Amino acid sequence: MIIRETEHEITMVRQHDHAQLSGDVARNFKNYFINDPFFDDLIFAVYQHDLGWIRLDATPIWNDRNSVPFSFIDYPLLPKLTHYTYGLDQIERMNKYAGLLCSLHYSSFGIFQNSTIEECSDFSNNELQRQQRIITELDLTNHNDIFKQFKLLQLCDVISLYVCLNCPGVSKEQEHPRYRTGFEDSELFNNQSNGRLVAEWMNNKEIKITPNPFDKGFSTNLLQKNLSKKLIKEHGIEKAYKNSEWVNQEIIFVGRS
Repeated sequence: MIIRETEHEITMVRQHDHAQLSGDVARNFKNYFINDPFFDDLIFAVYQHDLGWIRLDATPIWNDRNSVPFSFIDYPLLPKLTHYTYGLDQIERMNKYAGLLCSLHYSSFGIFQNSTIEECSDFSNNELQRQQRIITELDLTNHNDIFKQFKLLQLCDVISLYVCLNCPGVSKEQEHPRYRTGFEDSELFNNQSNGRLVAEWMNNKEIKITPNPFDKGFSTNLLQKNLSKKLIKEHGIEKAYKNSEWVNQEIIFVGRS
């Protein structure tokens, strides 16, 4: 679950819904992958990369220490790792190439880099074996292309997180601090320089990325729930979540034309 908190509400976005926004964004990077035979597999990977979160997000659980629901950041490690693996297994069964890209994506998470936690080391080793197996089974030699596709998955993931974690129309100064200076590792998709792509809310619906990677503007939607803190206090997180209405937020990404 992705959480955004205001004074009176907690906005909650399921991971798989966030991934749908990521996929809609990824489709609009097609001009960066002309004649790429794996572009459709890449798009499938972006749409499905958080498949393992569907079960975890079905019923939110409360974090007593922080007085908010658990998010993807602080969700208990062991069930999270189990569902990471479950999701990657499912994706690989549906599309091996997408399974490779999603495995690379999860393996890149900071928690797995030089971790001393046994379960994290086991996850990393298992995913390395998955990656090597798929590369061998598909006889892949296009390592530079794979890297570029993997970087697009990462970029579209954080563009979607930018939408989820910021209130619509927020000023640059009030943005989530992770994104005020742009998106990390976005240089591959910056045609004007080697700098980062930087997003900014133009109003409550429109977002502009500079330098703009999109030939044309496009609109998409993000499904979410806005839970009243009063309702949570009165009925608990599970019932408050169940009884809150779904809201479909429209987002427009501004294009060059």
